[in-house]
Amino acid sequence: MKGKVVIFLMLTITFSLLVGCTGNGGEEKLYSVLVVQNGDDKTDEMITEEINVSSEKFHEIKFLTSLEDVKEQHPQVEIEQVPAVLIYEIGGGEFKKLEYKTYDMEEAVAKLKELSN
Repeated sequence: MKGKVVIFLMLTITFSLLVGCTGNGGEEKLYSVLVVQNGDDKTDEMITEEINVSSEKFHEIKFLTSLEDVKEQHPQVEIEQVPAVLIYEIGGGEFKKLEYKTYDMEEAVAKLKELSN
């Protein structure tokens, strides 16, 4: 009897561990957005007025005011001009995969609206 209880507990624990370790294949994508302004050009206002910045689809929306700030804080990012919007699919809160990059704010707003729905 005692052996059956031990086996039952071991199977229960093993099953619990397997269920807890399964992948999240059904999870929706999360995005991190990097917006690079040209000084105080109001790019931030344009974006925050047009999209739902509190959408659960956006892990982070970060605004930087110059190309120099980008080079200092994110040296791996390649930007040729400002303003610029870069949208990354993230994993674990880190920039992971560049999904979209544009220098056109109307295109950026349209893409961000699409992603936030």
